[in-house]
Amino acid sequence: MSWIDQLKGIWGNKLPVAPSSVKELVRKEFGLSVKNESFYIEALTHSSMLDGDTTGRRSNERLEFLGDVALDLSVASELFSEFPDEQEGGLTQRKSKVVNRRTLNLLGERMGIPALIQAKMRREDIRDAIVGNAVEALIGAVYLDHGYKKTSKAVVRLLKRHGAYDKVHSREDFKSQLHKWASKKRSKLEFKVIAEETERGESVYTIAAVVNGKELGRGKGTSKKAAEQKAARHAWKRVYTETGTGTGTGTGTGTGTGTGTGTGRARGSGSRSRGGGSRSRRKPADASSESKSTEAPKNDRERKPRPAEASGDGEKKEPPKNRRKPRRRPTGEKGEQENS
Repeated sequence: MSWIDQLKGIWGNKLPVAPSSVKELVRKEFGLSVKNESFYIEALTHSSMLDGDTTGRRSNERLEFLGDVALDLSVASELFSEFPDEQEGGLTQRKSKVVNRRTLNLLGERMGIPALIQAKMRREDIRDAIVGNAVEALIGAVYLDHGYKKTSKAVVRLLKRHGAYDKVHSREDFKSQLHKWASKKRSKLEFKVIAEETERGESVYTIAAVVNGKELGRGKGTSKKAAEQKAARHAWKRVYTETGTGTGTGTGTGTGTGTGTGTGRARGSGSRSRGGGSRSRRKPADASSESKSTEAPKNDRERKPRPAEASGDGEKKEPPKNRRKPRRRPTGEKGEQENS
């Protein structure tokens, strides 16, 4: 789908009537008069017009930079005032729905800007990005002509009049996400009004997000919609942060501990059984050998002369390499001593 088709889907099939002049455009869209027309002419001049120009004409790129900052600050200030309880992440997400290339492109077409853009190309070849850039450049021109305060108010009115600002309320929010989650889990999701109070002349609602009869989150707001959003945000955090992490930790810990400990002990037992097997060739009683090994120093002192005893053929016997336990005297050695 082309961006013109997207524009028709948002604002209907009726295309806007192009303004006849820059003054008409500024008066109609910003509600302001033109003091210095050169600012606005520069704002509508594409860089392609500079090819071969010797008159010192400027393109709208510098004003585009200035207008981008003014637009960003104007929308950010409005959101900051409209959503006093919103955190930085939420405000940034809302702002990005308005201050983005696609919205500016569609807004510029809606304002009829393509008819006034000066470029060395056919009118139908003017790309959507060129139109969006011209919108920012126009905002920069208004800023130079009238200052920030008037520009900020004019920009917010412009966005609201064309419906672009409504996007800050149409984002996929926590409530929508929670509904999707509940539907997937086949759970019953309700938003129940817990309390309704009056603070400073305004109604304040306290609403709880309840899933299958269990409260997962609670929020307060000056409207039921705002309170539901806050309740949904707390419920969403509990479902996907606390519960999600808890489940992951429980599963991971249970599996990791069971497998890791079990495997470790099995391997440890295996190592001991192999070692025990080696000892069992000399002495089958593994447990008794361990208990006797604690008395090895005493027995070794008593048996120090014994390794030096000679066998019948005159060779010295090798002492045992490990002093873990006393060795049983071979029957052959005993026979040789008796013969001697």
